[in-house]
Formats: sequence, C-alpha cells, structure tokens
Amino acid sequence: MSLILTFIIICAVITSLVMFLRLLQIVFLFAYRKKPSEIEIIPDEKLSRVTVMTPAYNEEKVIGKTLKTILELNYPDDRFEILVINPGSKDRTAEIARSLAAQNKRTIKVIDAINDFEHHGKPRALNFGLRYAAGEIIVVYDADSLVDKMAVKYLVSYLLAHPEVAMTFGMRKAVNTHSFFARLAYLESLSQQLLTEAAPPKEGHKFLFSPGTNVAIRKSVLEELGGWDDNALTEDFELSVRLHSHGYKIEYVHSALSCEEVPEKLRIWLAQRTRWSRGGNHVFLKYLGKLKSILRQKRFKFINFIILFKLIEFYAPLIALLLSDILFILGILEIFVFGGMGIGFALWFLFYVLLFLQLLACLVYTREVNLKNILGSLILYFYFQLWLLTFGRVIWLDLIRAPNLWEKTERFAAID
Repeated sequence: MSLILTFIIICAVITSLVMFLRLLQIVFLFAYRKKPSEIEIIPDEKLSRVTVMTPAYNEEKVIGKTLKTILELNYPDDRFEILVINPGSKDRTAEIARSLAAQNKRTIKVIDAINDFEHHGKPRALNFGLRYAAGEIIVVYDADSLVDKMAVKYLVSYLLAHPEVAMTFGMRKAVNTHSFFARLAYLESLSQQLLTEAAPPKEGHKFLFSPGTNVAIRKSVLEELGGWDDNALTEDFELSVRLHSHGYKIEYVHSALSCEEVPEKLRIWLAQRTRWSRGGNHVFLKYLGKLKSILRQKRFKFINFIILFKLIEFYAPLIALLLSDILFILGILEIFVFGGMGIGFALWFLFYVLLFLQLLACLVYTREVNLKNILGSLILYFYFQLWLLTFGRVIWLDLIRAPNLWEKTERFAAID
C-alpha cells in the first residue's frame, strides 16, 4: 500500500507541475499580446516583394476558394505573386487554378511539378516552387486556407521591422466546427498553438516552432539553409529546429489570421496525427544523433542544448497524460480494493481541473467562450486519450520499419 501511495505522489507531482506550467504560459499571453494597432504596418512603397506559395495535390474541393481569398489580400500588386505548385494532381486542381489566373490581373502561376507526392509530399513541392519564386519573402498557405486580407501584410511588416527575425507565423482557426469531433480537434489545435507556439516568457528567449501554413520566411535564409527537407514528414517542425540551430529567430504574429479545415473523422485524424508524430520523432532522433558532435565542438553552443530541451518538452503533455491515467487507475484501486481515501483519484481530478482551466484561458484569450466550446473543453481530456493510441501506432510502425509515406489529409470542402 505504501509503495502504491508513493507512486501516486510521484505521478501527481509530475502531472500537476506540467499542467501548472502550461496554465501559467496562457496567463503570460494576456500580458504579452500585441493588438493589431500595436503592430507597425510598413508603407506599401517600402514593402518587400512577396511570393505566396500554395502546394496543391488533388485539392479541387478547396483550391478555388483559397485562391480567391489570397487574391483579395491587402498587398501592392507590383510586389505580389502567387505560385500554385501542382505535383501531379489527378483531379481538376490545376484547371481551377489556371481559370482563376486567366480572370485576374494579379500574377498567378501554376507550376506543374514532377513529384512523387506519396513519398516526399509537400516539402519537395515547396522546394520545386522555390526555384520559380521572385519574391524576397516566401509566404506559404495550404490549399484549404481562408486568409484574412491583412494577414500577409502583418507577417511581412513584422519581418521588415525586426531584421533579426527570419520567420513569422500567424494564428490559425477552424472553419468546420459544425461536428462535435471537429470542434474537439479545433480546441486541441487552439491550445497547442497558444501553448507551444505563442507563449513567450521574455523577449529574446523564445524557441517557437512554426506551423506549415500562414507563415512567412526570408528567401535568403531559406536558400542559405538549403530549403525544406524533402524527407521530412513535418517539414515545418524540422525547418524551425534548423533555423534555431543556426541562430535565427521565429516570431508569432497573433493578428495575422487564416482559417483552415480540421479532421471531421477519426480515421483522418489518426492518419494526420500519425504523420505528425512520426515526423516529430524523426526530427528528435535526427537532432539527438548530433549530440556527440555538439559536445566535441571547440566552440560550445549552448543554444543546441536549449533546442534539445525544447524537443524533449514536446513529449511532456503525452507523458503527463499517461501518468494521469495511471493516477486514475491507482485511485480507483485504492478506494475499492485497499479501502483507502482515494488520494490518487483526487489528484487525478486536480490534473483534470488544471487542464480545463488551461483550455478556458485559451478561449478567453481568443474571445471564443461559448457553451459548445466550454462543453468541448470539459470532454477534451478524454479526446486526448486518442494521442496515446496514436503514439502506440507510431511505435509499432517504427518497430516494423514501415516506410515514411506522406498521407494527404482528406478535405471536406468546408470552406466553399
């Protein structure tokens, strides 16, 4: 009994600490949030030339609406171009894009890329498009994005006002929260964005990981680093780590808004999260493999250990979730088998409450407090159990050395 109690206390301390720190991060956001009026907008005549790149493979359901929102962006025509990279689509994606190009005065180029999408997917398509990009700044949007008119101007203005910053990214919201599962997926995305991407403790000490859409990067930096990693399943995460390891900064611009689809079905959610998890593991192991060479460097770079710590921190929520499940089970055993007071169950409930408060703080921050979102936040703990299923699946795929295939996320045409 004493052994079980000791284990309960250890689990409780770890899980409570993780959740308290994540809740604290959200609280910090309220102090560091920058309103649109506080972001210096660069005059049109001083803005850099921009290339908006959108990889589109079999995206006929969504590409038309996405391009229309990009065409409506508030940005000077003579400093703006759109590249649609078509890596061998088998539907009407290229046809729809070319039709819009013919109807608009703004420059839209549809580039047909020879790409083994199943094995290399988005990163190779982006690298192919980079050859044709005339802009000094590259902006990337996925084919299911609805882009706010000011988004690119906010992203670029921040870059130009801060020469030390190599990449900026903005806020992403969901357009298809009509189903309850999709709403849960959005709440997960919202908390992940605000916690791991946009929770700076102090200016100059941020190690943010950029998403793969609603992002702007200096072309010169991208070319210096050799572009995106063709073999990465999470090219955004991998590029973020590489940028930090070379001393570049990444900044979050909350006012730069785009909307996107989230999975509406469990099958699609599992496929997407499996790719993300395998991609994240690949980046972690790739960087961990460099640890010996880092230690042998004559000029020791402390930043490398900071990045390694951030990569380890990436797994903290999963570990906390697993420990909380153990707390719940031990708490039930303590009550019904050993006749105890249920300390483990009480500590599990503390974890649950801290998680709910964290999600509620996110909703307050983004001004999305409503009954459906509150109910979703109450249930999200149980939804998060799917991540344990995903992680188990990833371990199995890695054990049998299954090939890293880029599985395209199915669309629902929710933006039409």
